[in-house]
Amino acid sequence: MKKEVLNNKKKLNLNILKILLIMLISLSILVLAGFSKKDDSIVIADSGFGTSYDSGGSSGGSDWSSSSSSSYDYDYGSSSGSGGGSLAGTLVVFGIIMLYVIISSMSKSGKQVPQTTAPVNDEAVANRIKQYIPNFNKQQFLADGYKIYLDVQNAWMNFKLDDVKGVITDEMFNMYQDQLDTLEVKGQQNVMKDFKNTRAYLKDVSAQNNTITITAVYVVEFYDYIAEQATGKVLRGSSTRKVRSTYEMKFRKTLNEKAVTDTCPSCGAKIEDMNGAGVCKYCGSKLVYDNAKWVLTEKKTVGQTML
Repeated sequence: MKKEVLNNKKKLNLNILKILLIMLISLSILVLAGFSKKDDSIVIADSGFGTSYDSGGSSGGSDWSSSSSSSYDYDYGSSSGSGGGSLAGTLVVFGIIMLYVIISSMSKSGKQVPQTTAPVNDEAVANRIKQYIPNFNKQQFLADGYKIYLDVQNAWMNFKLDDVKGVITDEMFNMYQDQLDTLEVKGQQNVMKDFKNTRAYLKDVSAQNNTITITAVYVVEFYDYIAEQATGKVLRGSSTRKVRSTYEMKFRKTLNEKAVTDTCPSCGAKIEDMNGAGVCKYCGSKLVYDNAKWVLTEKKTVGQTML
């Protein structure tokens, strides 16, 4: 009984310390926000600007935001803050570290349950897909999806979106093209290289109107930064630190492989109203003729960290 009382008291003290830690973290955010100057020189880009993209001090000063619900701002501080702010921030950070050490030591003194990351079981999703595509091969699909991703990234980096107009939707193509035009006018380039696919799995599947859409998750590490085209000078991002991005990508194709697209998917114009380049003369959208292949319909960044 006495031992149980001591354990309960220990848990109470631990919870109190955790609350204090949260309060200190909140205070540090307020202090640092009040006394530090934001540095816009380090921002992650990615094709289509997968995270919120602030053009900072470059000409135009426009902001581009993606469909991602999260915004990632890497602020590495500034030496122009006041001395009082720096001292206060240092003291708060020191307090957080000390409190964290105390909590960690108290937690480790009791019985610990190992924290493990269970592997994702996407076989259920694969089985649902096989209801529509009996010969569906999960590994081949994920490999093909990753190749589409790489092709889009490289086309974006080299200003050659026409190379991938057959594997992305018209909406994505037009949005990317507008953003690339802005980069090109500014004399800038989004450099991405040394890609490493560290994880990939199926997340969901849906089927309607004789089409099937598969959602897959990819975790990719790569270098990603904005550089001056003429000199190669890094303007935003980092050429020495990789980024780990977690994507949710949706791929769609028709379930009737004999079906032929005969209208513009954007405005509904007939196929005969397209010019030789496959562009609708009414709305300017590019037509993907072979809709029996997988087409990337959405690339959303759901997590991103600097390595």
